[in-house]
Amino acid sequence: RSATEQFVSTLPPEIAEAVKLNKVVEGMDRDTVILAVGRPRLKSRETKDGIDYEDWVYGNPPGKMTFVTFSGSKVVKVKETYAGLGGSTAPPLPPR
Repeated sequence: RSATEQFVSTLPPEIAEAVKLNKVVEGMDRDTVILAVGRPRLKSRETKDGIDYEDWVYGNPPGKMTFVTFSGSKVVKVKETYAGLGGSTAPPLPPR
C-alpha cells in the first residue's frame, strides 16, 4: 500500500470517505484538505472576536467556488457557491 493509502486508513471513517470523494468536511486538518482537493488558489487570514481564521479558496469565477475556513489547525466551515454566473440558486423548499 502507498503512503497515502496508509495515511487515509488512519483517519476517522467519515474523513477518509470525504478524502476518497475529493471533498472537504469539518474537522479535517490542512494536510488532509490538501490530500482531498489539492492546494488552494488563494489564502486569506482574519481575526474575529479574538479568534484567528484562515480561509482557503478553491475554484475560479465564473463557476463553482469552495471556501474552506480553518480555526487553529482544523476546518470549522466549508461553503460552496457558484460565483459570477449571473444567476441565483433556488430558494429552499418550505418545510412539510
